[in-house]
Amino acid sequence: MTPKKKERKMQITRNESPHQCVCHKRRCLGALSFHSHVKGHLITLGEGGRRATRDESSFRHGLVFSERPVQIREKVRLRIERSSSSWQGSLRVGFANVSPENTSVPPLAIPDLTDCELYAATVLPDSTCYPGSEIEFWIDRDGSLCTRSSDGTTSFQSTTLNIHWPIWAMIDVYGQTTAVVLLGSKKKGLIRTYTSCPALTHNKQNDDDCGYRHMSKAILESMSMQEQRNHHPKNTGFETFDCEDCVVCCSNVSDTLLSCGHKCVCTPCAIRVYDEFGTCPLCRQCICLVQFI
Repeated sequence: MTPKKKERKMQITRNESPHQCVCHKRRCLGALSFHSHVKGHLITLGEGGRRATRDESSFRHGLVFSERPVQIREKVRLRIERSSSSWQGSLRVGFANVSPENTSVPPLAIPDLTDCELYAATVLPDSTCYPGSEIEFWIDRDGSLCTRSSDGTTSFQSTTLNIHWPIWAMIDVYGQTTAVVLLGSKKKGLIRTYTSCPALTHNKQNDDDCGYRHMSKAILESMSMQEQRNHHPKNTGFETFDCEDCVVCCSNVSDTLLSCGHKCVCTPCAIRVYDEFGTCPLCRQCICLVQFI
């Protein structure tokens, strides 16, 4: 092992994560909730981070993101809980290639974020955005942003998102819509349909959690540009790696060894899995050591 790789070997002590899987099913998509601290300043979260409510003093500042990246064709499901006649305009939904932690949250998703090719969003029809209506949206294999409402209305919009990179769901609780609830997500496989599990109630992060978040970001920043490109198959000849695909993002090479002995995730996902779940995505054993090979 080279000195540089030794520097990236982490000995970490697991703290309880508020976003870990609670059903412990092998094929679970993982808990799905809104990001606990990257959100519009008029947004209040509740129900374990699954309900987002915007203060009605404005029609703006209602942006929220998913706590974890979503998979291609993983359909994010939500229900509109409340609306206001004081404002016009309806809910916006979309996706981002940029991690929420690295996003400066503007007042609006469109056009403040969508001017950048790493973000994509669409406006839902006013007729489908009423209290009690349910919406599902997802990214297809060709990068299209797809939406479907309770009445069966379906739309498809091409995007410039890179489907080989991590993708976070993005919701703008905009205009007449003032509260939404995440119902989870589902993804249809060849044999069965996989679903997310309920998210646990958010707990305030302790100093150790915050310290690890900063440490994980520093590790990624310390990687050379060539090493980071190796995590994006579109930009590198990853066929030279004799490894299986990462079981989390299903796009990058699994080049990280966990303390349980499984080499099943890529470097960014290894850091994210520890941050959000603290357990191996295959055997559910606690992660106490991450080794970058």
